[in-house]
Amino acid sequence: MKAHAWTKTKLGMTALVAAVGLTACGGNNAPANEAANAGNNAAGNATEAPANAPAEKYTLTFFTNNSDRTVGQGKMEQELIDKYMQENPNVTIDVETLSPDTQFQDKIKVYNASSELPDIISSWGNNNYLKPLAESGALAEIDRASLGELGFIDAALDGFSIDGKLYGFPRNSDFWVLFYNKKIFADNGITPPTTEAELLKAAEVLKGKKIVPVAMDGREAWTSGLWFDTMLQRVSGSWDNSKKAMDGTGTFNDASGVAAAASIKKWVDAGVFGSGFLNQDYGAARNMFGQGKAAMFMMGQWEMGMASDENFPAEVRDNIGAIAMPTVEGGKGTLGDLTAWFGGGYSVSEKSEHKEEAIAFLTWMFKPENWAKGVWQNGITFPAQKYDEFMTGSETPVQQDLSKLFNEAASYSGTVAQDKFTADTQKTYYDSLQQLEGGKLSPEEFAKTIDDAAKKSLAAQ
Repeated sequence: MKAHAWTKTKLGMTALVAAVGLTACGGNNAPANEAANAGNNAAGNATEAPANAPAEKYTLTFFTNNSDRTVGQGKMEQELIDKYMQENPNVTIDVETLSPDTQFQDKIKVYNASSELPDIISSWGNNNYLKPLAESGALAEIDRASLGELGFIDAALDGFSIDGKLYGFPRNSDFWVLFYNKKIFADNGITPPTTEAELLKAAEVLKGKKIVPVAMDGREAWTSGLWFDTMLQRVSGSWDNSKKAMDGTGTFNDASGVAAAASIKKWVDAGVFGSGFLNQDYGAARNMFGQGKAAMFMMGQWEMGMASDENFPAEVRDNIGAIAMPTVEGGKGTLGDLTAWFGGGYSVSEKSEHKEEAIAFLTWMFKPENWAKGVWQNGITFPAQKYDEFMTGSETPVQQDLSKLFNEAASYSGTVAQDKFTADTQKTYYDSLQQLEGGKLSPEEFAKTIDDAAKKSLAAQ
């Protein structure tokens, strides 16, 4: 899923078009420290490098989807890269960025096809992205046991594992919420909605004041995919409906699937997202909320950094809260059921000339005092590591809201449906969501179409 500018770290959820014959670049060399200390004299006697010999210089290439290096995760990446190079003057880390995620992932495909995969790449723990790369031999396996002191959440490492082998370092714990502007709510006598009916009623009040009720990135359908997963749970009361539909033991084409789709259509028809939202991208939706033109913003927890984004006026920054997605009338899901998964991270090229050094850098980067502490205390995101020791008591109100939602959740979704489709069937899923929102598919037609796509996806795996 993605989020870019920092609105570009999502989630790791946009599809990577399946690449045929994925390969990785370079050839394996011995680790630099071994090469520097190895050598034989003419008589075959081992010699040792002088104790004060300078460390061998090398360069790591780092390709990331975090294009904005001045805020959010992009800034944290760059600060840690700079610190590592300062502490290790023999190391140069060349950074390349590209966003949005669809373009980034297409470039990964090109790099693999031309045998030029960078040493370290942004990655996502899902079938469409990670599995083809891992199964083709493009990615280095990470020794999970060696990460024991880094405090990773087990489920996060599981998300970056294929057949029991770990292929990445997860960076985020991601979950889906509604951000809201407390001042707009108070000025218009609105309380945070807990049910669909309350949200639709609040939307009518806001529309009457020329305020968009909910800012929504409709152009990139991964957002709608997360919304559908949430509404399906709110109707059925279980995350198993989605899981079973994807593993062939259940179906999307049932009463719950149709009802969840009907809720989506109800929100759209009620004008909850304003006009033209299907042509609105991530940045536009984020800016609409950040400039006080929308009362709510449907997005992942990684946008808690809006509270410190000086591109937005203080009256917005200081009044951002977060609430759970509402329940639906007659539904069995609760506010405590959280659409939560583990999103972006980093992987290493299996055939990198500096594979061990790249893994060593990422291991250093994810020392708790580096990444986990940095992203939490700077209000950037929830790490995929334990972060309790870094709580300061001065967290922003939105951080406090999000922590409460995450820590008090009754259930978590785990890997969401869109990450279980193959590349071509995921496109069908995304197209169907936008056709539902655009009025071109009925809820019944939508449920049948995505269920057919799920069956096709399963058959292809």
